Amino acid sequence: MKIWHQSFTDLDSLPGYADMLAELGRRVCSTGTIVDLHGVLPGTYPEGVAPVDVGGYRWVLEMIQLQIVENCLRAEREGYDAVAISCFADPGLELIRSLVDIPVVSSLETALLVSSTIGRRPGLLTLDDAMVRIIERLVADYGFRERLVGIDHLQPPLTELDLDKGFSGSPELVERFRVNARRLIAKGADVLIPAEGVLNILMVRNELEEVDGVPVLDSYGALLSMAEMLVHLKERAGLRVSRSGAYATPPASMVDHIRATTVRALQRG
Repeated sequence: MKIWHQSFTDLDSLPGYADMLAELGRRVCSTGTIVDLHGVLPGTYPEGVAPVDVGGYRWVLEMIQLQIVENCLRAEREGYDAVAISCFADPGLELIRSLVDIPVVSSLETALLVSSTIGRRPGLLTLDDAMVRIIERLVADYGFRERLVGIDHLQPPLTELDLDKGFSGSPELVERFRVNARRLIAKGADVLIPAEGVLNILMVRNELEEVDGVPVLDSYGALLSMAEMLVHLKERAGLRVSRSGAYATPPASMVDHIRATTVRALQRG
């Protein structure tokens, strides 16, 4: 099995994160499963700008999302069995599922689904207020609003560039997570979700599996496991994505036409 991992980050700029993603792919997946790491194009983000810094700008998010969609189309063309999007903004998820026939999973949706099997009242901890707002919208779309204890962000906020420095080991960052997580626990959270890809992997790297008895979900491990499961269900039970409603597939000729005109429009601008 081959899984195309897709990040919303430029992985070249986050070497600690990229190395740990590769290690976890080998650790979590079944023998014989290959996880190939892909990010956005190097240079996508201006120098010194982290992915979380663009979370408050819808136009920027939409433009970067186009890279994610195109990469997932490429993944299917190149024979990958599934795509795993390791970003809690779940960029392009509905668009991609409407375009490809291979399973596509993303971090927030998967984390919410898996958390419901180990607890009833999850709490999410992300990086800043802009990400809180993005996650709030998606949680409502996924029908989990009534289940959640809350969505909070680290105080003071951090970026992915800050977090990447902690992959050599960072008790200070782990303790900061614990302190912030206890606010969610006090509200009744019985599962904790580090709701940002680099933050999640950093907690896994530092072996944080619980806070005061409340489990910390490894969303990346869940993401890869979900991708494997859906591939198995497709191959062994014939399970396919629905083509009625949200994931209706446009004709290939329409996709090609709209892509070409969009490229021309961008070049003209």
